Amino acid sequence: MENLKDLVYSLCSGAYSQSQLVDVVNIMQKISLSYLKYQQVMGKRISSERNNTYIELEDLSIDCIAELFSRDSDGRFHQLQRYYLPRYEENADISDEDVLMLTRRLVVRKTKQELSRIFRERDPEGAKIVRNIKVAVRSSEKLAMFSEMGRDYVFYKNGLELEPGEPLDPHAIADYLRRKNPPVPLDLLHTRFIEFYSPSDSVSGSIRRLMKTVHELKKHQNFLALDALTKLVREAKFDTARENLKPDDYSPTPLDELETREIESYIDVTMTVVREKIKTQYLQANKLDPERAIIYEKALRDVLFDLVQKNINSSYFKNLKYYIPRLTQKEYRCNERSIFEYLAKVAKREFRGHLKSLL
Repeated sequence: MENLKDLVYSLCSGAYSQSQLVDVVNIMQKISLSYLKYQQVMGKRISSERNNTYIELEDLSIDCIAELFSRDSDGRFHQLQRYYLPRYEENADISDEDVLMLTRRLVVRKTKQELSRIFRERDPEGAKIVRNIKVAVRSSEKLAMFSEMGRDYVFYKNGLELEPGEPLDPHAIADYLRRKNPPVPLDLLHTRFIEFYSPSDSVSGSIRRLMKTVHELKKHQNFLALDALTKLVREAKFDTARENLKPDDYSPTPLDELETREIESYIDVTMTVVREKIKTQYLQANKLDPERAIIYEKALRDVLFDLVQKNINSSYFKNLKYYIPRLTQKEYRCNERSIFEYLAKVAKREFRGHLKSLL
């Protein structure tokens, strides 16, 4: 095979053979494939759920570079000409290594663009969330973002002075980011996020509150990956949508009674987990007395039954007031709401996790 410098020039000049075209395509496809495999290793979900991931990535790498070989009305590779020819004109003695570096830069940039397009087509809701988060970061004085190893990360600045307009070097603020600490567990992130998430809130406000919470968890890293944030927002929106379903949205089937019994059997399993959390997190820390813990357990079981029966007239306050008849709204907000609603959201999340086995 000829060296890359001559191969590329042959394509750009129009004086090439079929074998030369195939050689250039193969080189660019290998570069794109290497980048896709690297992104996959770094945690990005590039492939779908197919068994043979390697073959899928190979196909995807071809798709990513295909547009580079599009031709104009005269049959010329106009994108390659526009990119390479000025470099050849600037440097008549351009080396094969220089052309390889230019080719890597071109292919990686094109692969990123195509991945973004594919992601938008495959997951338009996720792409919208990513866009909203990036807008939230750019428009907030409290948030900032840095890129490393092909991934984007968000953190809470809390007054940290950064050079405006300059690419952020995460190693320069490694201590502030607490890079040596372990990442925040995803289940803890989800629990903290749903405590204050509301679909009526702006994305900027929700993300700012979450990142402030992460900043305050001193034993963990002071930043989150953009894809982790996207997943959190998606799950919170899904949970809210499920909670807001109306009875009319459900069409009964002959298997309703059997399915309902099977679903309700998971309530006992869920309550075992909730009971343990109440014991370890609240009873042992004297944040709840035994009598109140029993009341909470009963009311939380009712919360889950309301969820199964799609009782839209229920509320956390009503569930608890049934067992504390003299409870007022003011007393609930001041003394009960924080712990009870946190446990209710934990119970719902645990319950829905068991229900996935029915899907």
